[in-house]
Amino acid sequence: MVKAIILDCFGVLTTDKWREFVATLPEQQRRPASDLNHAFDAGHITKAEFFQSVEELTGNPPQGTDEILYGEAHKNTDLLELIAQLKPNYRIGLLSNVASNWPRDQFLTADERALFDDFILSYEVHMAKPDPRIFALAAERLGVSPEECVLIDDVDYYCGVAKDQGMHAICYTDFQQTKLELEKLLG
Repeated sequence: MVKAIILDCFGVLTTDKWREFVATLPEQQRRPASDLNHAFDAGHITKAEFFQSVEELTGNPPQGTDEILYGEAHKNTDLLELIAQLKPNYRIGLLSNVASNWPRDQFLTADERALFDDFILSYEVHMAKPDPRIFALAAERLGVSPEECVLIDDVDYYCGVAKDQGMHAICYTDFQQTKLELEKLLG
């Protein structure tokens, strides 16, 4: 029985501008750029180190990288409204690979933040998806077992790792698909 819903931020609650940027890079730069972002999100390198490394790798200046990471974001208001409807009956968590408090401090309004019982931001816990420990931590902090959780993430591989840990998982492609799959899971 599902008791908790855990949502990713980038690619689910908002667009993933970093992934869009990486997709425009030459093939040989994509993996290194993704690895740099993963290290930054997990708190293993500083913002300055990340920005400098991205500039060296891609030629994108720090101002451009800052805009990609922290510029205007488009909210998935349909999903936030669905979460508001589900909130009375489920624990709600946010689990994001991110290198700052941006989801809490800038992206979500106070009312939207109140929808979430817990925030796990990768840089704060010094691990990032797909590390299996981060999924276990998300369930633990929501006070449920992994089997009682459903993860909604746009990265199929992360969903697979969550399933390996005992969670249910929905790979987000769009709101309607996710809503239908979630309704099936919740009964």
